Amino acid sequence: MATSNRSGFAAPVDPAPIMKGGLGITTRTVAIERLHHSTFNDRATALIAKAMRLIEERRLRGRQILNHLEDFSRYLVLRFAGLTNEQAHVLYLDLDRRLLAADVIYTGDHKSVAGWDNRQMLVRAISLGAEHVVFAHNHPNENPEPSPMDFGHLRNLECSLSTLGLNVLESFVVTSSGITGIKAERQRRDEVEKQCRQVIADRRSAELRAKRDATRAAKAATNHKEHCHA
Repeated sequence: MATSNRSGFAAPVDPAPIMKGGLGITTRTVAIERLHHSTFNDRATALIAKAMRLIEERRLRGRQILNHLEDFSRYLVLRFAGLTNEQAHVLYLDLDRRLLAADVIYTGDHKSVAGWDNRQMLVRAISLGAEHVVFAHNHPNENPEPSPMDFGHLRNLECSLSTLGLNVLESFVVTSSGITGIKAERQRRDEVEKQCRQVIADRRSAELRAKRDATRAAKAATNHKEHCHA
């Protein structure tokens, strides 16, 4: 496993091919996550890796991971534990949505992650036989809300990767307290917006009906008055 050097970075590791079957995320692979500033020392990092392995082996192995969201949430929180800068991770899943591999694809500063190389992800997905991908990135400021940039980036990923045959199941914002699904949040906001539009449309329809009824009533009153005078 990689160890931290005095500068606060992890020593480089050889990202050996990840074993297939089950989760197949080795300690060496987990160590790749420590390629940027972390608040944890070697001992704490080793404990985090141990906790991740326990979740992998006892709670997630061979399962459709998004059907076990509580365990998956703990797993993602551990993947980003202690990082002081943003990182972007991609998780590759097979046809049955079981985890094949998890990679760190980009590291940014404390506010944002740089652009992601879709070609790199495609090559990796093909080599693993992946059908689905899940993205995750942390918010070091602990704000669980997806940013406008997060929504835009997800939309771009969906458009570009779908043409390459990869399905984006979800993209998560990760903080120490849990995870937020950006697709789920987008759907929730779309539903709220749809409901608001429906409320506005219903209100306008009611106003138009009331206006038409008032016009008819006024016209009827005028006709009645003219008839009486006649």
